Amino acid sequence: MSHIQYTDDDINNQIEIKEHGELLDENGLLKRKGWSRQPYLKYNPEQLSKFRKSFRLKEWNYYSIGSNSFYFAIVAIDLGYACIYQCFFIDFEKDIQNLNQNQPLQPSQPTDYIMDEIRFATPFSKGLCLPSDSCEHGCHTKYDSKNFSIEFNSICSEDHNDNNNNKDESSSNNNNQNKNKIKHHIKFFSKKSQLEGDMVFDLSPNRESVVLMTPIGKENFYYNRKTNLIPVGGSLKVKGVEQLNGDINSVANDCFGIMDWGRGIWEYNSFWLWSSAWGKDSNGETPIGLNFGSGFGDLSTHTENAVNVNGVIHKLGHIDIEYNDSNLMEPWKFICKHGRFGEQPLIFTPFKKKYDNNDYTVFISSFHQILGTFTGEVILDDGSRLKINLIGFSEVHKARW
Repeated sequence: MSHIQYTDDDINNQIEIKEHGELLDENGLLKRKGWSRQPYLKYNPEQLSKFRKSFRLKEWNYYSIGSNSFYFAIVAIDLGYACIYQCFFIDFEKDIQNLNQNQPLQPSQPTDYIMDEIRFATPFSKGLCLPSDSCEHGCHTKYDSKNFSIEFNSICSEDHNDNNNNKDESSSNNNNQNKNKIKHHIKFFSKKSQLEGDMVFDLSPNRESVVLMTPIGKENFYYNRKTNLIPVGGSLKVKGVEQLNGDINSVANDCFGIMDWGRGIWEYNSFWLWSSAWGKDSNGETPIGLNFGSGFGDLSTHTENAVNVNGVIHKLGHIDIEYNDSNLMEPWKFICKHGRFGEQPLIFTPFKKKYDNNDYTVFISSFHQILGTFTGEVILDDGSRLKINLIGFSEVHKARW
């Protein structure tokens, strides 16, 4: 596995892409590497050979909701030779209570979460036909059966009352969409897990993302858009009980959406770490989010590490992630060499774990998703300091795909 870390002493030397262009050249190779706040580069998989596009290309649309008491996720994945729809719900209200009361945590069991998955082979087929733009207007994917249904749509509409105050270059040059509202409509039903939802994620382009253009080895690549703190509303029911506690603009709404939109060709044996967190500042007013990642690709020119303050990205450099691989429920340390975590590392204290181990010979996935709290201090671009105590997750994924 090839992985190169960002080693520059200056955070600001990362390559931030602010211009439009195409992602891949005529040979299917990445034209530019770096990161951006918006998806400026056009994903053009038609440049890939038929074999690489059919059997090596991986594409997914992942949406999730994090709150103070649960984590929910739903995903559509196209591996080329197989397609997967999955949804799951993790209730951790009691775990938070035990953590706050210094009570011993109970070992996580498969019964601690509910999950449903639909998997089907697609050799020599068109697969899911996921779109090339994360906010393309229209239907992104749809599957309908008696016991499971899923539909992702993106709806764009003109906003005549645009109040976007972010006047920097990266925001003003965003696909001419700053006058538009972009909402992703997620609708699904799972009889097996007794989950159903009709949710709206507000992905209007005045909200910034961490968008990655990362080379993997000599020929492979990863194009990824991660957005957290997304305002979310609508309905999410578990066994008939509503989980969303406010409309999309409600101050009382403690639910935040996450989108992980990925397209790329990975090495057959792959590994990654991904952490995301959500919540509000100590006054309970300003939304604060974290996004950290490592483990793969050439990150010599950029990282995916950032603090999100109410939709504005404060970029970080390389972060060392220390954890016990033999016991992922022990506390983790996140150490920033550039000093953006103050004098001490961020501490991730796990309280619950979801583990999936799928072995289909050709496709193997070992997937740990550990829920916990991130505590410590972060320093923003203007030098101001924020104490944080956020709920989030850390993901450890080893794949042969």
